[in-house]
Amino acid sequence: MWKWFIVPLLLTILLVPTTVLADTSAEVTITAVGYIVGAPSGLTLTYVSDYEVGISWTKGEGAENTMIRACVGRTPGSRTDGYLVYYGTGTSASDTGVSLDETATPVYYRAWSESAGGLWEEEGISSFLEGVGVTILAISIIVLGLTIAAFVFKNAPLLLAGSMGWLVFAFLMYGKVFDNEALNTAFLMFGGAMALLCLFAAIGFWTSSRRRPPPEDEQEAYRREVLRTTRRR
Repeated sequence: MWKWFIVPLLLTILLVPTTVLADTSAEVTITAVGYIVGAPSGLTLTYVSDYEVGISWTKGEGAENTMIRACVGRTPGSRTDGYLVYYGTGTSASDTGVSLDETATPVYYRAWSESAGGLWEEEGISSFLEGVGVTILAISIIVLGLTIAAFVFKNAPLLLAGSMGWLVFAFLMYGKVFDNEALNTAFLMFGGAMALLCLFAAIGFWTSSRRRPPPEDEQEAYRREVLRTTRRR
């Protein structure tokens, strides 16, 4: 009869879970990825002058600092793209590094928020302001008019003035108007070619005018020819 007590005892010992104590332990840190900081809002650009743009915005929720960067002709793609306009805790700034009278394409601005812990949101907010390009437009019209008038009247001094004007045009266009290297190079080459054309044409007109007798001499020669012909009759 004792076996009826031994069998249940053995089954209980085999089926009870055994706990093993380890000599070492590891710490596991779980980090939840989620909301960091809100992007700025209400980015407003105000034309102050050809050399200054006023900027205002509303700070993002939970933001400590705001960074604003700008590019000519395109939106800044990252926090290292373009040039830095502002970084700080404020809600307004001024960009005094622009030359809107020399910029024919828009100037784009983009703002990002940074938390007190140094974490950035990546979306940001962007806006743009059209370039005026008044100086370039005025110089282009004047230089083109000088060039046409110089060729029509074959005037060497006007052509020299046009040559200098095309050089100024090339200088203003190159690297200051379009954020495109190929386009800037094309304008530079065009301005340089027109400057050389006007220069060589001015030299040619001046040389030909030196060889040709003055109008007074031509009139005197014609008068003498008429008198000689009359006397022969």
